[in-house]
Amino acid sequence: MTLRVPSCRLTPHKLSCFGASRRLLLTEPTRKVECFISKVNDPWVNLAIEEWLFRRKDAAKYVLYLWRNTNCVVIGRNQNPWKECDLKLMSQDSIPLIRRRSGGGAVYHDIGNTNYTVIMPRDDFDRRKSASLISRALHHLDIPSSVNDRHDLVIGPNKISGSAYKIVSDRAYHHGTMLIDADLKALGRYLKPPVKNMVGKGVASVRSPVTRLREHSFTVDHLSFCESVLEEFGRTYEVPDLTLKELDLDLLSKHPDIKADHDELKTWNWTYGQTPEFVHQLDHQFAWGQVNAIFRVNHGIITEATITINAKDHVAVAMRLIEALEGQCYSPQGIQQAFDNLAVGTGMRLLDELAELKAWLLESI
Repeated sequence: MTLRVPSCRLTPHKLSCFGASRRLLLTEPTRKVECFISKVNDPWVNLAIEEWLFRRKDAAKYVLYLWRNTNCVVIGRNQNPWKECDLKLMSQDSIPLIRRRSGGGAVYHDIGNTNYTVIMPRDDFDRRKSASLISRALHHLDIPSSVNDRHDLVIGPNKISGSAYKIVSDRAYHHGTMLIDADLKALGRYLKPPVKNMVGKGVASVRSPVTRLREHSFTVDHLSFCESVLEEFGRTYEVPDLTLKELDLDLLSKHPDIKADHDELKTWNWTYGQTPEFVHQLDHQFAWGQVNAIFRVNHGIITEATITINAKDHVAVAMRLIEALEGQCYSPQGIQQAFDNLAVGTGMRLLDELAELKAWLLESI
């Protein structure tokens, strides 16, 4: 079915009725442009769809993809989650951690955010150009945004959307998270990690004051933002009559590569195992002695451990604990497994001191 749309104004009715049968009118100007909106709020699914759109389109295509996620924290491809967010609080609140395919910093997603992705030929890729497109869309909503030197979207000194990008071969994309009506208190809680003596090679997030569009407009919402971005996308690429194609969960069954990418994004090996090498140094004064611990961790695995216990008759315990820890995942499960192996493998009784040491390490990582 081919549908000519006289304008790209979206009403709630129009947005709800976009279906798989709708197509862009394939006149010559529109062949280079496609626009999609996800009906799914699952962050792993949406990121897998983004990657599929990025890799499946020919090099000349310009693609707009709009999507929203339920509550989660998303970190950049080369970041260290132990340094970027409060993993314990997230676990308590059932907030998942997700590592995306692009670089950039950590962000908090909820249904009050709208994510945008602009995919284009590599030769035409320019971060400021893409960010300016979104800024112009906000101007049409009477929101006075601008693009700063880091290519973030801001209102005054406050950030409303960060940005990240990915370049592979002859394709590139720029994407960001627009804070429309997001829970900024939750953002502050989850993206404020406990202070740790940790150094490594991971890319650190740049902390910035933030605001949301709701503070600057009584009428802006997900629908109006998507409508304005779609219109500005059409103006920018000189294709005025655009419509959005809806994407849903059926894609997972129709396209095995989306399902495979979705499944990989959910694995521990991707989420934590892709962390660049780091060193975490810990110390604690127990009633029975001082303990110093140093962990070298690469791809989420403890490759080297140093445990010093300044207490009488604990040297053997420290040596056996080092052996048990090396090779374990740097996680509560890995620490627990090391202490289980220590107790079983040596035949030694689980001393009160050993139980305290385990509890401390579990709390500290």
